[in-house]
Amino acid sequence: MSSKTGLAPFIHTEKNVPYIYLTIIVALVPCIAYAVFYYGIRAIILILFSAVCFTLSDYTFSLISHRLNKNDYFDLSSITSGLIFSLMLPPDTPLIVALSGVLFGSVVIKQFFGGAGCAIVNPAAGASLFVRMMFPSDMLGYSSGSGGFFDMGSLFALHSGTSAVPDYSTISFAELVSGNYPGNLGQACAAVALLGAAFIVIRGNLRLYAPCSYLLALTVLYLIFGQAKEYLVFILSSGVVFVAFFLLGDLTTMPSRFLAGVFSGVVCAALTIVLYFHIDHQIAILAPVVAVNLMSFVIDFFAKTISRRKKTSREVDVL
Repeated sequence: MSSKTGLAPFIHTEKNVPYIYLTIIVALVPCIAYAVFYYGIRAIILILFSAVCFTLSDYTFSLISHRLNKNDYFDLSSITSGLIFSLMLPPDTPLIVALSGVLFGSVVIKQFFGGAGCAIVNPAAGASLFVRMMFPSDMLGYSSGSGGFFDMGSLFALHSGTSAVPDYSTISFAELVSGNYPGNLGQACAAVALLGAAFIVIRGNLRLYAPCSYLLALTVLYLIFGQAKEYLVFILSSGVVFVAFFLLGDLTTMPSRFLAGVFSGVVCAALTIVLYFHIDHQIAILAPVVAVNLMSFVIDFFAKTISRRKKTSREVDVL
């Protein structure tokens, strides 16, 4: 009788890389639906354009660098990064500006460091920060959906039209919750972001250490250093809820340990509050995320060291 022995590991689970990214894509559907409902066809074009270009860029660079072979599988990370990036853009962002961000996120941030699973910075966060710093005048297109469902002229312009960012303090609580005000495509409505985050949590693909500590620290610090009466406006309109769950919840660029995740969330919140009252609000939110991504390996290392020392100490006490 013959028997066949396979190679380890022998653990089988449905939660492979494509499954995890597919879960995130499904979780983004409420944000995408909100963007299309409020901004019409220009939202559809901008979202699809970013996702397709990100995918093509990753695939092309992988072919050029000879990292792609017949045994590779499509992990959906490119589509996920493209979707998240697009949802953090103003609705009037020209396609040429979106393409610049996609290429920076795909080639410089992701592919230069080895491709999927190797980036030290979240590609969507890095791409968003890049376009806001390099094209500040094109990040002011916050017109509402009043131009009609088929209004898409701003997408093909060389420069975005400038629309005054609304005074969020004058918007009613119901409008803030529902996202019924001009803002980024899918980042403005905190309710749909929470709905998507709840789906990821239910599917077991989100570590809550960093997102929850981030939002909790933001709450405490804003109430201390900001104006308490504007706290709800800040939380609901700034896009920090979206950032908390879809950027700080990233499994690749954020620390994996509980202590490290909590520390990262608190540091990110502290940096956000320091910057928020002095520079562009979206840059103040994105820059700390990128900074924490860059520090995540070091933070995880120290958290692991502390955990080992505690374990060793307990073993000595028992002896």
